[in-house]
Amino acid sequence: MGQEIRFIRNKEGKRGIAVSLAGTVYISETPVEIEVKESGGGFHLYRSGYEKAEEVKNGYQCQVLVDTAYGSRLEVSDTYQWKWEKMDLKACQGPEEEAVSDGCQMAAEEIVFTRRVQVIREHGREVGFSSSFALHEEGRYSLDDYEVFIPGIWYRRNENVVDKAFGSNARDRYHYIRITRMAMPYVELYRPENNSYMVMKHISPNPSVGMKEVSSDWAMDTSFQYASMGIRNEKAAELIYHFPGSEGEKTYVDEKQAWAKRSHPLRKGFTQEYSFSLTGGRAQGHYEAMQKVWRHFYETNTPQHRKADVEKVYQHSMELLHVYTQRYNGVMGLPFWTTVPEGTVCDISFQMGFVGQQTMCAYQLMRWGYQLNQEELVEKARAIIDFWVKESMKDSVVPRVWYNAFPDTFKADYPTYTRTVADGMEGILACYLCAKKEGRTESGWLAFCIRYGDWLVRNQNADGSFYRAYDEKGEPVHKGKFNTTNVIRFLVNMYWATDKEQYKEAACKAGRFSYDNIYLPMQYVGGTADNDNTIDKEAGMIAVYAFMALYDLDGHKRWLQAAKGAADFTETWTYVWHYEVKPYKGNAVFDKVDITGLSLIATGHSHADVMMGYMPYEYYRLYLHTEDVHYREFALFLNGNTKQTLDWSGRLGHVYPGLVEESGELAMQYHNGLGRWLPWCTIAQIESLTRFQERFGSMDVEEIDQRSRQENEADNHKQGYAWLVM
Repeated sequence: MGQEIRFIRNKEGKRGIAVSLAGTVYISETPVEIEVKESGGGFHLYRSGYEKAEEVKNGYQCQVLVDTAYGSRLEVSDTYQWKWEKMDLKACQGPEEEAVSDGCQMAAEEIVFTRRVQVIREHGREVGFSSSFALHEEGRYSLDDYEVFIPGIWYRRNENVVDKAFGSNARDRYHYIRITRMAMPYVELYRPENNSYMVMKHISPNPSVGMKEVSSDWAMDTSFQYASMGIRNEKAAELIYHFPGSEGEKTYVDEKQAWAKRSHPLRKGFTQEYSFSLTGGRAQGHYEAMQKVWRHFYETNTPQHRKADVEKVYQHSMELLHVYTQRYNGVMGLPFWTTVPEGTVCDISFQMGFVGQQTMCAYQLMRWGYQLNQEELVEKARAIIDFWVKESMKDSVVPRVWYNAFPDTFKADYPTYTRTVADGMEGILACYLCAKKEGRTESGWLAFCIRYGDWLVRNQNADGSFYRAYDEKGEPVHKGKFNTTNVIRFLVNMYWATDKEQYKEAACKAGRFSYDNIYLPMQYVGGTADNDNTIDKEAGMIAVYAFMALYDLDGHKRWLQAAKGAADFTETWTYVWHYEVKPYKGNAVFDKVDITGLSLIATGHSHADVMMGYMPYEYYRLYLHTEDVHYREFALFLNGNTKQTLDWSGRLGHVYPGLVEESGELAMQYHNGLGRWLPWCTIAQIESLTRFQERFGSMDVEEIDQRSRQENEADNHKQGYAWLVM
C-alpha cells in the first residue's frame, strides 16, 4: 500500500487529517497550531482544524482563520502535495469523514507539506507568534512504543546518554530540537511491533539567522528562518515541526534552562512560510529502519563532492608534523595544542593516543622518513617511541598515557583510558612493523607491545569485555564495558605480529561480547575519553575498526555484518547538508568552504569535528567486501569533503597549510570554534590516505576507483596489518 490522505471531522467540527503511509495511519485532529506571545510575558496556544479544503494539482490546499483572545487574526494556508503521480483514487465517506472530492484519497512516494501564515490583524497586547504541525499514529501510542532516529542526536531509546542530552529522559513531554543540530534534518519514529516508520524531514527555508543568540530568553526577530523538529509526548507520541525553532524542554543554548523559545513578530502583513515532507515505510529491525531512511534522503539529496588534492594534503600535513615534533624539556614529542590559524604553541604535554596521537604521529614521520631517505625524520619518530616504551610503564602496571613536559611528569590524576592506550599501542606496533619492513629490528618495541598485550589477555573479563579505564596498578576505575571494541584491532595485529594464539582468542572473545552487547542493541557508547560515557560517533568508528579486523582475521560473515551496522550508524553523524555559518569564535572559514564532511561528536552537545577524515578507507573496503555501492559513494564524499577546513589550497590563510581546527559548534549558525589544532587532527587527515597507499598502491581513492574491480578485489583481500600489508 502506498500513501494517502483523507480529511476527518474533529470535535470542533473542523477538518483534521488522516495520512496513510505504507499502510499505517497517522492523524492530526488539529493540524494548525499557533503559539502567541503576549506583551506581559505570557503565551497562549491556539489549535484548529481547517475550515476549507479543496483539491489542487497533485494534492490539496487547506485554509483556516485563527482569531486570538485579543482580536488578532492569522490566515493559515496549508498545501499537501504528492511528489509522484496519483496512484489510487477513492471516495472517502463515513460517519467521521468528509469527501472533499471523488478523488480524496491518493497515493504517492512522498507527501510535501507547505504552510503559509499571514498576520491579517494585530493587537498590541500580542507581540509574537510561532506555528506548529504535529501528527501521531492512530491508536495513540506512547514514546515507549517507539524507537527514534535523529541523525547525530537520538538512536533508538537513547539509553546510555548523559542527562543533559536530548532524549535522555523519555518522560519529558517535549523534545523540540533545532534542525541545524541534525546531521541531516529529519526525525524518524519506528515502531518495532509492526515494523512501521514515519519520517518528518525539513525542506525549506534554508536556515538563516540575523543575530547571535547568546541567551535562552524568549527571543523574537524576523530573521529567524530556521525550524525545530522533534517529538511531543502528551496524549500520544507525535512528530512535530515548529517554526521558528524553539527548543526544549532541554536546550543546548543554555543547559541550565528548559526552553529557548523563538517567535516571529505578530505584525500586520508579516508572513512566514516553510515546507517539510512526510514519508513512511516498513523495516525489519532498527538497523534497517535507520539505514533505509538515511540512504533514501542521501540518495535524493546527494551532497556535492568537494575535491581535495590529496598529495598536497599529505605533504602539508607531514611538514606540519615535522615542524612541531621537537624536544620539549628534553623529551621528543608534539605539543598538545596550538592555535589556528596562527600556529602558536600553547600546551606542551603529550598524550599517547586519542587526541594527542604521539605514537601514530611517530609512525607517520618514520614512514615518511624512510620514503624520503631522511634519517632526521626517522630519528624523531624513534625518539618518540623510545620515550613511551622506556617511561610509560616504569612505575605502572599499564602504560600511563598523558605526560607533562613542564614539569616533567605523568599526570597522576588521569587514568589509563582503554581508548587512549589502545591508540598509543597501535602506533608503537605500527612503528615496529615499519622499521622491520626496512630491515631494522626494534625488539624492545615489540616486547613492550607484548607486555601490554599479555596484560590484556590476563585481565580480560570472563564475558570477553574490558573496562573503560584503569589506574596505574591495573585496577578498573570505570567499569563501563562499551570500550571493549577499542583493543580488538590491536589484539588482531598482535596475533599477526607474533603468531600467538592467545591474542587471536582474546580478540575473538572480545568480538563476541561486542557483537552481542554493542552491535546488536546499537549501543555505541564512550568512544571519546574526554566526554562522559555517552553515545558517540567515535564508538561507532572504533567498532568498524574492530569488526573489520576480525573479518580480515577469520572471514566470518558475522563480523562483516557487524562492521556494516557500525558503519551505517557512524555515517549518520556526518553533516551531508549545509547552511550558512557566520564568523564568531575560532577559525572562521565558512565563507570559503561549507560544513559538509564535518561530523557531530557525541550526544549532549552539538560540537562537530574533522574525525570522519579517518573513514574513507573503511567505507571503500566495505564497498569492495559487500558490493554495496553506497559505501563507495560515501567513501568518495568523505575523501574530499573532510579536507575542506585544512588549508591545502592556500586560500584559508593558515600560517602552516597543514593546520586544521579541531572542532566547533555550527548549529547556532555563528561558528563557535575552539581555534585549536591537536595532533589527532592531522592524523585524521592522512591516516586513510596512507592506508590506501599501503593496500592499493595510491593515496587517491578516486584513482583507485578507476582500476579494475579484479585488481581492487585482489588487494582488498590481502592479509595484512591495519597499516602495512606484508
